[in-house]
Amino acid sequence: MRLLISEADEIVFEHLSENRSRAALRGAFWSALDTMIPTALNSLVFIVTSRFLLPQDFGLVALAFAIVSFTAGFGPTAFGEALIQQKSIRRSHLDTVFWLSFLSAAILYAALFLLSPHLAHWVGHDEIVGLLLIIGLKIFFDMMIIVPNALIGRTMSFHLAAARTAIATIVSASICLTLIFAGFGLWALAIAQIAAPAAACVAAFWGARWLPGFRIKLSSLRELLHYGIYASGNRFLQTMNLDQLIIGTLVSPAALGIYNFARRLYEMLNNVLAGGLNSVSHVLLSSLQHDKDKVREAFLMATFGCSLVSFPAFMGLAAVADDAIPLIFGPHWAAAIWPVRFFCVIGLMAGIGVIQASLITSQGRSDWWFYYQLVRNVVSILTVLLLHKYGVSTVVFGLMVGVLMLWPVTLWMVSRLIGLSIAEYFGQFLRPIAAYLGMLVAVLATSSALYDQPLAARLICEVLVGGLTYSGLILLLCKERILFLARTTLQGRRARAQ
Repeated sequence: MRLLISEADEIVFEHLSENRSRAALRGAFWSALDTMIPTALNSLVFIVTSRFLLPQDFGLVALAFAIVSFTAGFGPTAFGEALIQQKSIRRSHLDTVFWLSFLSAAILYAALFLLSPHLAHWVGHDEIVGLLLIIGLKIFFDMMIIVPNALIGRTMSFHLAAARTAIATIVSASICLTLIFAGFGLWALAIAQIAAPAAACVAAFWGARWLPGFRIKLSSLRELLHYGIYASGNRFLQTMNLDQLIIGTLVSPAALGIYNFARRLYEMLNNVLAGGLNSVSHVLLSSLQHDKDKVREAFLMATFGCSLVSFPAFMGLAAVADDAIPLIFGPHWAAAIWPVRFFCVIGLMAGIGVIQASLITSQGRSDWWFYYQLVRNVVSILTVLLLHKYGVSTVVFGLMVGVLMLWPVTLWMVSRLIGLSIAEYFGQFLRPIAAYLGMLVAVLATSSALYDQPLAARLICEVLVGGLTYSGLILLLCKERILFLARTTLQGRRARAQ
């Protein structure tokens, strides 16, 4: 790929019009690597830091990160999605979005720099001033990476996305582990927060082979404005972390540490299971947005695939949390067991919701998704405000109930957009649910039978028995569907070989 420097304002990218299914299958593979490799390294870092640091330390870093995320949310964070959704993009689209993003980053960091002492005093923890200034630098990298990431995603170059993420994670993990073993404590976590986006930014520009020019046009911005504003609003609602701000301010950093620990476990699993599907499904459904039959078929396939792995992963973790958390992370995290279980249910719904979000936004309804996310966040904030006095477990239970109550609203919109019956949609979940229930019975029986055995031995047996039980049942119940997916993948590989 040649280096693309913005000069004349010609069209530089159209959507892929051929071999989209094969590109999506390739993308699913590379996107899986894009999430699995970083998650494996991040899990190692998470385990090591959890054993070295206390909930109080995690809480202070999480509080500073929440303030930075809230600040960054006011930037054009999702205009990259608008670049992906736009049928044709010109050089002026790219240059305009880049310089808008860079200017936003400069303004937001300047505001954070000036207000950091007041913000730290307002939340009652003056010790986070330095954390705010260090972690706040990630705003620049997060904004500068928007355009190259969009170019990589738009061309379905998911191998480049995987390389970018792997480089960023290796750099971040190496720095964090080196500092934690050197005794830097919570500062190791803070510095790692900027090392990862900095490395990712460099890798993304290299992968996209693009450098910004100065062909800035208001007309190009206007073409992206409607989708970009609502998509950025959605991103802001997802990343503003008001729940963490409230818990860290009104309860304590230690309580926030427990909450953040449980949430990070859920997010790491969700990134592996839904992260690859999210990037692939959004691009694929956007390119198919005018072919309703193919959209419906792709949506059902993605939903089935997501449920196939989400049920055993999230609910399996919930089943073994009593043994897994004290053994792997240390006994000082025992208070996080029930929050982890409740977050597993939220994670299960989030995995399904990723596919719904990709469908709704790919059909040009990012405005509707924004308002839905707004309602969800209002409900979540009210839940945290009302329940924070009763402890972290009660707060997370309330959040779980809210997610379950609002989920049917998205189901209604999906069925309306692609003419999908409720029965056909729920049919994607019945067999994975049945296989999971069989797995749960096997895990509980194993735990009961090995109650007096060492913790490590019992956990290993629970995981092995549960995994084998689920695999056997899912092959028995979904054999035809799995064979169809396998044949589709094999045909794609043969076509590429030719």
